Amino acid sequence: MAISGDGALGLWRRGYGWASAERAGRAAAPIRFLGRPSVVVGGPAGVSRFYDPRLRRQGAVPAPVGDVLFGHGSVHGLDDEPHHRHKARYLQLLTPAAADALRSSARREWERAARVWEPGRPVVLFDVAVRVLTATVLPWAGVAAGPDGVERRAGQLAAVLDGFARPGVPYLRAVAARRRLDRWASGLVRGARDGGLRVPPGTPLDVMAQARDADGRLLTPRDAGVALLNVVRPAVAVAWFVAFAAVALAHQPYWRDRIAAGDDAALGAFAREVRRHYPFVPVLAARARGDQDVLGVDVPAGGYVVLDVYGTDHDPAHWPDPDRFDPRRFLGPPPRPGTLIPQGGGALRTGHRCPGEDVTLVLLEEAVRRLASTRPELPDQDLTVDLTRIPALPRSGVLIAVAP
Repeated sequence: MAISGDGALGLWRRGYGWASAERAGRAAAPIRFLGRPSVVVGGPAGVSRFYDPRLRRQGAVPAPVGDVLFGHGSVHGLDDEPHHRHKARYLQLLTPAAADALRSSARREWERAARVWEPGRPVVLFDVAVRVLTATVLPWAGVAAGPDGVERRAGQLAAVLDGFARPGVPYLRAVAARRRLDRWASGLVRGARDGGLRVPPGTPLDVMAQARDADGRLLTPRDAGVALLNVVRPAVAVAWFVAFAAVALAHQPYWRDRIAAGDDAALGAFAREVRRHYPFVPVLAARARGDQDVLGVDVPAGGYVVLDVYGTDHDPAHWPDPDRFDPRRFLGPPPRPGTLIPQGGGALRTGHRCPGEDVTLVLLEEAVRRLASTRPELPDQDLTVDLTRIPALPRSGVLIAVAP
């Protein structure tokens, strides 16, 4: 079978639909990616193979993208023992108790935000969500920040997330914001170490400031700051899900009413369907450690294995009528492994699965709870979602207005 074009260009041009088009329903299909013979995989078989130890993460995300989104030297590009050691810090922090604390904090912040919504005066929900989530996660992380500090960091975090994969001005803004965030986080680490800042013990800032490498040396302030930001940044990324959730609630009065009445099962199912249904991560990438067969496709050492995340979450073989928003999918038994991967898959403790999924759900649920009880209207606006834009977002940012 001929391989035409380069998948990296196809991903940029076609966005979330590119990988599924290449696979055409198959578990694996040969592609060329960043100039190398590679493979795109999806579905349960593809997910299982993607997390095989024969693949590595080092060098899998091009530096111009990875260094802006994750930070230079982040856990996302590590393998084997360095990865296990670094990830253990996140597992130490992202516990059920942490999720509970963030839930309570998020509920307070959404209540505070809703108090200033004036009847009939629209606000951009995405912007509100970015600020609320930043105000939620910073104190939990051990970072003291007043309203001005929250506003500044919210804007920088949103710029990084919005522009890391968008050429031109959005990318340049992301680079500039990343530099400012790195300087800020490095300063926090220095302050935590020299006593200039009072940092609550056991918080992410405290843990990362005291983190050491394999030789027992403290991480550099920059590396520790990157690790801290990789706790904070994913919480703010939930703003994308919040925007989509508001649109879903407006078109799902049955579920909105159940949630507003205090039905926690409906709330959990609704939040999970938001993660499945709406675009978030289009693909993930790994590289072959050596020449190998990947589900029938020969991939040379250094070749890419690209996981079709969006297509797997919309696979009609496992999600009937996948483009229909239906929270009932999550009121029964849990999904089959490898069929729901909005934040990746694989083993949590030993693999590269995101350790913050529970936190994502908690933060999303609290936003949905507030929106369902407030019942805001959606004024006339452009809610078009461009699936070539990564990350995708309704064009208006989702205007909401409290009824007079």
